[in-house]
Amino acid sequence: MRLTCLVVAVTLAVPVPIHAQTLPFSPSQTADCLKKSPTRAKRRDCVGASAEACRVKLKSNAPADIALCMTSETAFWDKRMGEAYDAMQRKAAEADAQFDTAKNTTAAPFKLTDDLAAQMAAWKDWRQKTCAVEAMLRRGTPYGVTAAASCMMKLTGEQALFLEKALAYR
Repeated sequence: MRLTCLVVAVTLAVPVPIHAQTLPFSPSQTADCLKKSPTRAKRRDCVGASAEACRVKLKSNAPADIALCMTSETAFWDKRMGEAYDAMQRKAAEADAQFDTAKNTTAAPFKLTDDLAAQMAAWKDWRQKTCAVEAMLRRGTPYGVTAAASCMMKLTGEQALFLEKALAYR
């Protein structure tokens, strides 16, 4: 939460010209890259494709403008991550129910649904702290906001891809 506040605060504190231009962001480059990439490793290379295309189209190369492109792509990945998480929770609930009723199994003191929720909560906390460190390493420079935004975009994209891949199991 602290990092999100930092990114928003820095973005709002930038000069007016940033807000005057229309952000040239479209998720199409990332979506096209994902369609063309058959492996998880190749799909990870797609994270940032739309943010980079947005950056190239910017009238200004100000760090806050670039961070806005990355933040827009983070929203794309966050939506995918949420959809994959919800689908994974439904799948986990089915798996838990099947396991509970299966013959020749002993009752387990854990549930996949609980583990998935715990993993996601821990991951979100880790992402916030990791990206805060990325930003703080560049404090006092104009690149703290781009470091934070890039970190959020990359880690959110990777988590979305992890959850989407997890859906393929079983």
